[in-house]
Amino acid sequence: MLFAGGICAPLGALAGPDLGSLIDAALAPYLLGGVGGLAAGLMFRRLLHPPQTHGIARAAAEPLWRDFIEISGDWLWETDSELRFVAIPDAPPAPSIAPQDVIGRHWKDVILPELPADFAVALEETMARHGPLAATLPRRTPGSETRHLELKGRPTFDADGHFSGYRGIGREVTERARLAADLERSEERIAALIAYGHDGYWEQDADLRYTTLTASSGHLADLAAEDAIGSRRWDLPGVSPTAPPWAAHIARLRQIEPFSDFLFCRPGPQGRPVWLKESGIPVFDRRGVFAGYCGTTRNVTAEIESRHQLHSDEALFRSLFAEAPVGIGRISADGHLVQANPALAAMLGRPATELIMQPVATALAEDDAAASQSLRQRCLAGEMAEFSRETPYRRADGSQGWSLDTVRRIDAPDGGPPSLLLVRQDITPLRAALANREAAGKRHQALFEHSPEATLVVVGGQIRLVNAACRQLFGGDRPAELEGVELLNLIHPDDRAMEAARLADFDAAPRQQRLAPLPLRYRRLDGETINAEATGVRLDFEGRPAMLYVLRDVARWLLAEQVLRESQAMYRDVVESVNEILFQTDAEGRLTFLNRAWRNTTGFDTRLSIGQNLLDFVAEDDRGRVGHCLGAIREGYEEIGQFEFRLRTQASGPRWVEATIRPLRDTYERIVGSSGTLDDITARKETEQTQRNLNRELESRVRVRTAELEASNRELEAFSYSVSHDLRAPLRAIDGFAQIVAEDYAPRLDDIGREYLQRIRVATQRMARLIDDLIDLARLTRQSMRRESVNLSQLVEQILGELRQEDPERNVETSVEPDLVVAADRALMRVALDNLLRNAWKFTNRREVAQIRFHAEMRDRQIVYCVSDNGAGFDMSFASKLFLPFHRLHGISEFDGTGIGLATVQRVIQRHEGKVWAESTPDEGASFFFTLSH
Repeated sequence: MLFAGGICAPLGALAGPDLGSLIDAALAPYLLGGVGGLAAGLMFRRLLHPPQTHGIARAAAEPLWRDFIEISGDWLWETDSELRFVAIPDAPPAPSIAPQDVIGRHWKDVILPELPADFAVALEETMARHGPLAATLPRRTPGSETRHLELKGRPTFDADGHFSGYRGIGREVTERARLAADLERSEERIAALIAYGHDGYWEQDADLRYTTLTASSGHLADLAAEDAIGSRRWDLPGVSPTAPPWAAHIARLRQIEPFSDFLFCRPGPQGRPVWLKESGIPVFDRRGVFAGYCGTTRNVTAEIESRHQLHSDEALFRSLFAEAPVGIGRISADGHLVQANPALAAMLGRPATELIMQPVATALAEDDAAASQSLRQRCLAGEMAEFSRETPYRRADGSQGWSLDTVRRIDAPDGGPPSLLLVRQDITPLRAALANREAAGKRHQALFEHSPEATLVVVGGQIRLVNAACRQLFGGDRPAELEGVELLNLIHPDDRAMEAARLADFDAAPRQQRLAPLPLRYRRLDGETINAEATGVRLDFEGRPAMLYVLRDVARWLLAEQVLRESQAMYRDVVESVNEILFQTDAEGRLTFLNRAWRNTTGFDTRLSIGQNLLDFVAEDDRGRVGHCLGAIREGYEEIGQFEFRLRTQASGPRWVEATIRPLRDTYERIVGSSGTLDDITARKETEQTQRNLNRELESRVRVRTAELEASNRELEAFSYSVSHDLRAPLRAIDGFAQIVAEDYAPRLDDIGREYLQRIRVATQRMARLIDDLIDLARLTRQSMRRESVNLSQLVEQILGELRQEDPERNVETSVEPDLVVAADRALMRVALDNLLRNAWKFTNRREVAQIRFHAEMRDRQIVYCVSDNGAGFDMSFASKLFLPFHRLHGISEFDGTGIGLATVQRVIQRHEGKVWAESTPDEGASFFFTLSH
């Protein structure tokens, strides 16, 4: 029994605190019986064996007991009623873990010092009331190893029931203490993980209902554990278990399979959606029967919201990138433009698709690409994080612009090669504005310097800047001669105190912006006294309050007043001497001013007429129309009115006047009346009436004359047809018979005869061409004109092309000015240009390299068109006969032709209301000029 108890005690310690206590309680009777049996056996053995062998046997058995005690770890102990340790007869020796030399020592001296203070007090109280005790002592071995001794004891009482002490056993529980400590630490870790982790722990029963929800860390406060216990995961408002993704999740749970990262949403306490992600595994009982699930829950609301925010931020970034008013691009490490927003493409004048993957120098079209490339390389190398630079660039249309480029290095998040962010701002308008501002500054400086009034800038009572008029007024030759001088030192001593007081009052009243004019006496630098009128205004000069002090020469002002009076007198003389009526009215239309011409024209007295309404002097038939026009002028609807009406007179009948009337405004631009002139046009009206009568008579005569001309033209047309028909028939007969004689009788004729026949044929053919040209010339005068937009340059190119096809062996250099467009008749202009160009082609046939040019130039504010060549030319003394029909300046043996071409050109140009003339030098070419009426 003792052996069994020693064997089971370590097993109970290994099984845990609860199992060890159970074993101790169950084996206590057996251990006591075993101890008693052991004591009886020892006494029986002592009786059987002689005393002399007892010491030997005991000495032999002591190592066995000690080994057994060391293995079992038990220590038998007993105290008396005063709690002093007493010896137990024949008890096995105490193991090494037990306190040594305890016999006769008090419990407080042996056990209590090794216990924690609070536990020692509690144990002492238990022993004072004679209760069972249990304590665990940490013991440190000589090798610094910590071992644990568990003491358990019961109080003992004598036959009279008096307390006689404690009896118990000590057992080594080092392994059990270690396991308990490990278990406690594990539980602490699990509790810490649950308390401070982001995941909550949950358990479900076999019906998939929550039985446990742990979220003590606060990260899952929105889980609402008190509401979720007893419900399933999908017992949420608005959730359908048959709809995805719940249907697939429930089917997986029915298959008792683990799941992970199942995402679902549930409403939070304030109705805010809470996104949860759960993972779980199935749990089985000891019999292997499915008992439910356990797993973890993570609140991923922040992650989902961050993802949504990221998507929103990405969309916002894309929108900002696309809609940014400045150009934005990204440059790769190898120097290519990999991104470009529309603003950058618009700035460069090229589509964004053409810029992508282009080298930076090509895409950005920088004028100083080498310097920009060097800075970008330094930025990529990490020598600087960013740089800004103003650089010129070229747009797609070739124009130059200026940009402010800011380039920043961007490191790739995945460790790849860095890139560059380019922000390009077009500063072309800014540079232009700065240039304009600088130019404006120079203009203002020039205006200040060249102002005719003596002007000074005074800061703190000292002169800081003067202009040329001021230096001239005070006799200073150098600009710096007056700078730094006190202003009051330039004022005459008699007026200095008065001006000082005035300037002090002006400085004390900051709301007063202007210093009233005041005549004062000043001292020139040479001591001479001068008179000037002084005024001033406030201004800021170099960030400080200052005053612009202006001096006006009083003598010059008096002279100007005299000139003004004389001018006014002259103005009155002019006003009174003009023949036109000059008048002014008030806002009601009443006359306020009239000159002397009013009486001369109407016969009414000027003084009596002033104050009366102007409409009272207008003929009754014209009064309504004139009143409407005057009202529109006084109301400001018209800035000037020009109309004619009849004006009543005192003696004679109404007289026609031409009125020119404007609104009369005061200094505040308010209309206070009207002013204007009335010009007597009665004589002109009578002349116009006479002219209209003459025109009617002339129109009647023109109609008669036109009818006669039309009849004459019809007769001429009939005559031309008859002449052409009657003359062509004998010419064709002569030419035909001459050809027959030349073909049939040529062997009978000698060379002279054949030559004569050839001359006859040439003469008849030339006569036929002459008849055709005469008919064409006559037809030009009768052909109707239709003006349209005609490109003369294209017509010239077409005609020159035809001439090259007719004579391809000629070497002719042509020059045609492009896009010379006129409003003319296309057919007639082609006839004129064809004759001029064929003449140029004909008269340059003796040149090795012929030159023909068509161009336009400006003469006397009129466009003049010209066809020039380097041909034979002509003598200008015969230029007056150049455009006459049949007149030739060269013999027919030199150049062929009928002499009708230039006459045709003149007829065409005259029909276009233009002029044609020629300029030439013999053997140096000719130039034919013409103009057209548009």
